[in-house]
Amino acid sequence: MSEQKRNRIAAAITVNVILLIVVLVAVLIYQMVYLAAVSSKEKQIEAEIAYYQQLINEGKLDLETLQSDEYLMELALKYGFYFPDGK
Repeated sequence: MSEQKRNRIAAAITVNVILLIVVLVAVLIYQMVYLAAVSSKEKQIEAEIAYYQQLINEGKLDLETLQSDEYLMELALKYGFYFPDGK
């Protein structure tokens, strides 16, 4: 094998390794951001659970109220549910 051919192969391998590293770093960054978002959402849900448990313990809400159709519809609309037919 000639010296020029070895240099070309070495350059191609180097470029491929660098591209692989860049892709792996991008995936790693994406995963870190995703985990941070999930962690934030988890904390928000835990705080909401604690809030509703406190309301139930204080007697301001009961299980029947939380399971009523009106309350569930209010929560669904609050979190972005919509009716496709416009009702």
